[in-house]
Amino acid sequence: MEKTMNCVLPFICLLAFVMAVLVHNCDSLVVVGEDMLPLGASLTGNQTIISKNGTFQLGFFNPNGTNNWYIGIWYAQVSDKTIIWVANREDPVVNIPGILKLETDGYLTLFDRKIRIIWSSYKNQKVKASRAFILDSGNFLMVSAQNTSEIVWESFGDPTDTLLPGMKLWKGMKLTSWKSSIDPAPGPFSEELNPSPGKAELLMLYNNTIPYWRGGEESADGVKSIHPKGYQPMYKEHFQQISPTSMYFTYTIKSSLMVRQVLHKNGGLMIYGLIDNKRWRQMWWVPKEVCDVYDICGAYGLCNSDGIQSCSCLDGFKPSDEGAWSLEQWWSSGCARLRPLQCSVTNGTTDGFRQLTDKSLPDEKAVSYSEERTQKACRSACLKNCSCTAFAFNDNTYNPSFCRLWFGDLLNMRHSSQGPPLFIRLAASELKERSRRRRSRIHTVLVSVAVAVAASVIVFIFIFIRWNRRRLHNKHIDNDMIRTFSYKELKIATKNFSNKLGSGAFGSVFKGTLADNTIVAVKKLESSVQGEKQFRAEISTIGNIQHVNLVRLRGFCTQGSQRLLVYEYMPNGSLNSLLSRNSGEVEMVLDWETRFEIAMGIAKGLIYLHEECRDRIIHCDIKPENILLDSEFCPKVADFGLAKLVRRDLSEVLTTTRGTRGYLAPEWISGLPITAKVDVYSFGMMLLEIMSGRRNLDLTAEEPSRYYFPSWSATQIVKGNNIMDIVDERIANDADVEEVRRAVLVSMLCIQENENLRPSMGEVLLVLEGKTEINTNKVERSLQVFLEEHAEIDHP
Repeated sequence: MEKTMNCVLPFICLLAFVMAVLVHNCDSLVVVGEDMLPLGASLTGNQTIISKNGTFQLGFFNPNGTNNWYIGIWYAQVSDKTIIWVANREDPVVNIPGILKLETDGYLTLFDRKIRIIWSSYKNQKVKASRAFILDSGNFLMVSAQNTSEIVWESFGDPTDTLLPGMKLWKGMKLTSWKSSIDPAPGPFSEELNPSPGKAELLMLYNNTIPYWRGGEESADGVKSIHPKGYQPMYKEHFQQISPTSMYFTYTIKSSLMVRQVLHKNGGLMIYGLIDNKRWRQMWWVPKEVCDVYDICGAYGLCNSDGIQSCSCLDGFKPSDEGAWSLEQWWSSGCARLRPLQCSVTNGTTDGFRQLTDKSLPDEKAVSYSEERTQKACRSACLKNCSCTAFAFNDNTYNPSFCRLWFGDLLNMRHSSQGPPLFIRLAASELKERSRRRRSRIHTVLVSVAVAVAASVIVFIFIFIRWNRRRLHNKHIDNDMIRTFSYKELKIATKNFSNKLGSGAFGSVFKGTLADNTIVAVKKLESSVQGEKQFRAEISTIGNIQHVNLVRLRGFCTQGSQRLLVYEYMPNGSLNSLLSRNSGEVEMVLDWETRFEIAMGIAKGLIYLHEECRDRIIHCDIKPENILLDSEFCPKVADFGLAKLVRRDLSEVLTTTRGTRGYLAPEWISGLPITAKVDVYSFGMMLLEIMSGRRNLDLTAEEPSRYYFPSWSATQIVKGNNIMDIVDERIANDADVEEVRRAVLVSMLCIQENENLRPSMGEVLLVLEGKTEINTNKVERSLQVFLEEHAEIDHP
């Protein structure tokens, strides 16, 4: 009987809820698919309302299939449901959706299955509403019964973790992160305007009290900016001062791209752009260092910005939530002790301490300063109090706070080379176990060493033969500045070559992390005669040179048939990726100042190759794809697979034209001897692309005259038209006119057919820096010749 009742009871409860819903809604409307919720209408189950253009949708959702249901707003046409607002984030409806109703008294109310009020607009609504709308801006609002133009409540006035274009973040309002990816309850991180009067600044806070990021650098006109250095933002930020105590922050989009700003559950502020209406791409984020987020790794967690995994537990601790840590997405649950503290003498033992170095000291909110004058006394002071979890002693007698005691959990620790050692309190049993494990390891090491010594006699000859063979194989490579890697090392570093950065004519490039946590780019060359030539060219060319504008070769691998090159990693990729205009991609537009600095940096790198090396080095393949950008957008000339070392008094005839069409100098194509002027020609072509943000040969251009951009540019100069028309229209208004003039004129001199008329790279840099002037008449004469030679390209 009892078993039967257990089976029937859930059915009875469900039936009761259905009847309650029917009774409650007997005189109400159910609106599905429209953009409006009229007075008396309700939503339940999978019913929704959708904005007029189908951009946003409001209804019930349960994160990742959990039993908790919420009223929220999401993007209607994005397959991966992306929530931008939640009504009842702290009080979900359990097991089955509830009812959202615009009551006849003019208030919006959410009920659960017991007709208990879960959430209501009543507390933030002073005037009764007549209807509710979901707009294509993402705003869900209600209008007054007396005046339909009067908004009496809106979701934009009560944001969760997302700020959409056009939303106003007023002083006193804040974004709050989700607690986790499946729990929209408020997390520990928030974003708000600085409450100080007149401060146009965004703050990101931990637990509403500890600021860990401020909204950007202040420009000369006093306006704060939160977009990253080097980018011309696709959005416009605005701080509006209404009164000394009233201000809001908002932003608008300059294109049709769908964008959202989100405060992530891990404390980062992200901006995402929607690609092809299918997937989100992270466009930028702050803070740049994950360890700058306060308490990112939780109690007893240790943060490492350069590591493969950002968070780890201190020795003697383990993750409090193994599942969350294994996903590497939510570390703030922190770590727990493997063994509890004894806090007293037990069986003749008591707690002890383990010394930590190369770590920052924990947050000092829970620290107490003691007057003990020795490390031993400081240690004893900590042991006397069971709440004391660590101590640090600074023997600098001029510092009055040289004994510090921490009470409670240790927070906000990270790898650091600064600060005094920290002594972590551990249970005696844990220290004893660590000692046992250490002795066991020592024993194992001794046995292993003995076996290894015995075995070394046998393998010594084999190792010597292999070493000597490799030495002979690489006898022409004599460079102490780079190291050799084994294929296994690079396979582990790249996770079996899984993270592909790009590919070229001779192989592919992969991102990797070495054993010392250094991030590198690994080029894996094809097993071919040409690949072998490229490998040896790279080693012999850049293995012996160093310059701030040349990519650094860290090492190589020549194991068997494998040929790999290891370079420093460039986080901003190639110049080409930032100049391309792909309609389906998020536009990250470099501003003029950054482009001009990049051009001068490339020129300096080529000057070093042409004029400052013992043998002149001709790169032979200068193009945007071979210019890499570091984290500060400093350019690095890369890919020396076609480079040639030429005596300064000679030129060289190349039997192949493996360079890139569009950047090849005419004399190279014609099979004539080449000089450093082939790089000058390529630089001039690339400089035009840097300025214009477009390919020089573009048969999809709107006007046939623009198919070959160098000819069109030359025509503009000869006709005396506005030289600023040559510059990328997205940044033209902010470009320096004099810098543009110098860059355009020198690029035209660089791409002359007659190599003897082209300037050297040293002369190019002097022009760009404004240290020498160009003869305008000479430029115009050369342009007339250039236009005559390229007349056929202008009229395809």
